[in-house]
Amino acid sequence: MDKIPQRSVVVIGAGVAGLAAARYLKSAGIQVTVLEKNPYVGGRVHTDCFEGLKVDTGAQFITNFYTHTRQIIYDLGLQDDVVPITGGASIMRNEKLYRIFPSANVIFGPLISFRSKLTLLKILAPMLSYRDDLDIYAFYKLHELDTRSISEYVHQELDDELLDYLFEPLLSGILYWTAQHTSQAMLFPMLKACLGMKLFTLRDSLGSLPKAMAVGLDVQCNAQVISVVPTSSGGYTIEADVDDQNYQFTCDGVVCAIPATTVSRLFPFLSVEQRAFFDAIHYSASVNAAIALDRRLPSEFYSIFCPTHEFKYLATINVESAKNSSLLLPDRDLVELFPSGTAGRELLFDDDESIREKLCTDTRLVGPDYDLSDNGCAYHVYRWPQALPEFNVGHLKRLKAFADGKIESDHVVFAGDYIGGPYIEGAINSGLEAAYRLLRGYKD
Repeated sequence: MDKIPQRSVVVIGAGVAGLAAARYLKSAGIQVTVLEKNPYVGGRVHTDCFEGLKVDTGAQFITNFYTHTRQIIYDLGLQDDVVPITGGASIMRNEKLYRIFPSANVIFGPLISFRSKLTLLKILAPMLSYRDDLDIYAFYKLHELDTRSISEYVHQELDDELLDYLFEPLLSGILYWTAQHTSQAMLFPMLKACLGMKLFTLRDSLGSLPKAMAVGLDVQCNAQVISVVPTSSGGYTIEADVDDQNYQFTCDGVVCAIPATTVSRLFPFLSVEQRAFFDAIHYSASVNAAIALDRRLPSEFYSIFCPTHEFKYLATINVESAKNSSLLLPDRDLVELFPSGTAGRELLFDDDESIREKLCTDTRLVGPDYDLSDNGCAYHVYRWPQALPEFNVGHLKRLKAFADGKIESDHVVFAGDYIGGPYIEGAINSGLEAAYRLLRGYKD
């Protein structure tokens, strides 16, 4: 890419969106400083260690359609560390496990009735009509379909069985969303993305990706940004507490890669329209309990999805030995329990033992192999008050306004999964796009 005159940029947030933006800007000759409030980089792409085991506390996998993510992995020389997740996925129904991935069992298996399978074919009509707009890198293209929730769409056009035993379990188990609070427009590109999808992880855990992305960057952790204020010279002054010491950073431009709910507080100069955009964005909340076991669980399924129609709290069971057995000793296993989107908000304020107990009680319904209700093994609970942005009714219309340039101004750009999509690739792509827009603004 063309070099531009030396400029300085502060990136707020060292999640994968902020790190992707920082890497891109540095490659263009920009002086970049990254400020991160946590003591680690990566945001929700984070790996913790306890009991000698590594646990991915937030994001759980990467896929074959993560184009930008995989390019960064290649650029970092980590391509040989990409390993496939061998275990499949299943949905629990009436005390039985039904495989849904990687196979066509949703269509040919007994999970849903023949009537519901025929009804499912109705989805083909809107998918064909909007086939050119089913773009996971530009969800705003489907803003015309952003008129009702998935639950309303299913109730009116499809079959409630599809909601209870297919859409809701996947939404809740992967994104901590509910069908009542998700725009129907999101259903179609997500279904398209699932076709031919393969899951992967990194040999040394997903947390190794943001750590590698941060190498060579000026990243200051434990840096709590207080405010961003324009200067008379056209730049910005950023006040931040770094390791409990107050600092001021001056720069020509800013990349803001933090949750949308924090933006208005840091940028007091936002317009009414800008403030309304960020204040309208909401996040799902979640907790997850990681439990170390002195035995192996069955390795056929990596993920078991538990419908809210049958389970009180539990939405997903993830089994480490079916994901990345290289991180485990032969006689040990690690299981992560995730609540549904609704239960996640409820459990967020419980104590750790109560969270573990409630989630483990539900595991009894999956079968004796997965019954963790009486185990005395070590565990750790991770809380995510702002887990993933909700793409609710109206959000794609807001993203259309963002894409039309109505939200950003001057040399402040925004990145994050609330713009690019609620997964690693979406966050990374948003960071790259934000850096590109900032550079374009400098050249203009």
